[in-house]
Amino acid sequence: MNSENHRFSEIFRLFFKGLATIIPIALTLIILFWLAGLAEGGVGRAIQFLLPENWYVRGMGLVAGILLVILIGLLSQVYLFRKLIDFGEGILDRMPVVKSVFRATKDFVEYFSGDDQGKFNQVVLVRHPDLKFSVLGFITREDFSNLPFGREGEVAVYLPLSYQIAGYTLFLPKDWCEPVDMPFEDAVRLILTAAMTRRS
Repeated sequence: MNSENHRFSEIFRLFFKGLATIIPIALTLIILFWLAGLAEGGVGRAIQFLLPENWYVRGMGLVAGILLVILIGLLSQVYLFRKLIDFGEGILDRMPVVKSVFRATKDFVEYFSGDDQGKFNQVVLVRHPDLKFSVLGFITREDFSNLPFGREGEVAVYLPLSYQIAGYTLFLPKDWCEPVDMPFEDAVRLILTAAMTRRS
């Protein structure tokens, strides 16, 4: 009986180990295929409309979508195009409700885009002088000159919550923050998986 239970527990262990291997790969592939489908369906339809019949080859929409994104990235560095983008963003930024979603999305994407690589990606251990534990977080701001709060010597530290797209932003003395020699992506993974990740 014990041998049978052991066999079943071993099968369950292998099953969950298999799931742990498959699920991250499957989710990544699903997202990639979904984005590819959007490009193929949207941009591909426009190409089919412009090209003569039977000239369209499946996959042209995806390639055109990638090239379009790269082109927009290049054009965003041109002064006149940048002004047009700023004008459009200004309109969205004045619309009630829409502006809240737009600002949050823009700030989130810009934070992870790499344009300010290393500027706000400092991983720190927050240690309160009177408490006997530490919290891993990220310094996101040191300059409060354009905000109505934040004192000299303070920093903003974001503390993500494990397994949730949420967290707390604390404004605290900089000397409470101990820099950690750890890549930003590894720290994010460590926090979001509640330190259960086995990757170094």
